[in-house]
Amino acid sequence: MILRRSRQADLEAPYSFQDRFKNIQRIAIIYPEQQKWLRIASYALQRMYNLPEQFEFLLMVPPTKDHTAISAEHEYGDMLYSPNSEDRIKLRSRLATFNPDILLQLEPDPDERLIKLIKKLNIALRIGFGPEESGLNIIYSQKQSGFYEKNILNLIALIEAK
Repeated sequence: MILRRSRQADLEAPYSFQDRFKNIQRIAIIYPEQQKWLRIASYALQRMYNLPEQFEFLLMVPPTKDHTAISAEHEYGDMLYSPNSEDRIKLRSRLATFNPDILLQLEPDPDERLIKLIKKLNIALRIGFGPEESGLNIIYSQKQSGFYEKNILNLIALIEAK
């Protein structure tokens, strides 16, 4: 019996999320609606706002909240967490105008309508909280006993890894 050496397959580099984060400059962030989650998110995200890299941010916050509670000098927009079809068009338009490289969806328990909005967005990289069918590339699940701040810090670590 003659054994032939098979042709070696070309070695492919494994898929790397770090490659997708290299050219990020514009980040859209959907802040959570409830005050307790909003407070944690605004505190945790200060680390990202202070990074030496030059990022532009669009911060989508609850319309009734004081923007000064989030100490970052960036662009702000009002976020509707259960948008009807007309509101979804406005929000999509607002996000399309900003043209982000990445979307961070920080609402821990997104409504079906918010999930529908996220699925329709033309943003290549969408990360955040939600169910499997939420249209996000990277999904974090927030359980009652989970550590929301740690999940957000993990999101920031992905972006810092560039």
